[in-house]
Amino acid sequence: MKSLQTFTFNRENAVLVIVDMQNEFCKPGGKLYNETSSLIIPQVISANRRLAGRARGAGIPVIYIRGCRTLREPEFTVFGVPPHLELGGWGAEIVDELKPEPGDTVIQKFSHDPFYDTEIDRILQKLVYEPAKCHAVVTGGAVNVCHYHAVMGFHVRGYWTVVPVDSVYYFSDADNQRALEQFSHMAYPNIFLSRSDLVKTKQL
Repeated sequence: MKSLQTFTFNRENAVLVIVDMQNEFCKPGGKLYNETSSLIIPQVISANRRLAGRARGAGIPVIYIRGCRTLREPEFTVFGVPPHLELGGWGAEIVDELKPEPGDTVIQKFSHDPFYDTEIDRILQKLVYEPAKCHAVVTGGAVNVCHYHAVMGFHVRGYWTVVPVDSVYYFSDADNQRALEQFSHMAYPNIFLSRSDLVKTKQL
């Protein structure tokens, strides 16, 4: 496993990307909320609040990824996944503790991949002059599903991609371990592990 690293960011060298911090996964009554996630979600929300607050204070762009579904997607109609994240429903809403603020960007996606058929590439092109000089700090979850796709999307686009391990959620310890081991593979030299208190910012 890669060691945890310390970073200091400012508005010139970073974006914060918060993935799927939504009621469906993070709140009792959510269709994909479970016993394991219930134990870690409170500290994950707190870590994300701290990171988002520090990012805004430093002028660093905050991008929310919000998963939703029409329920007409093949994952439901063909492959038999139980319906969830219905567009317009409570489950698809971002948790109250992490509601986007004025100036934040919200990307709506209809699959696990935030780069598939969304506006994120266009938005990033306006925010980031050169990906290889920018860090994408990617939080949220689930670490082995939608968060994983987001991390890999930034990886293949050449960003320095940072995963604060206390800022991601998962539905089993094994899922978390597999994802962090994958991020630690030598094939991904621009993916780094950190922790929310090791992510520093230069305030405006």
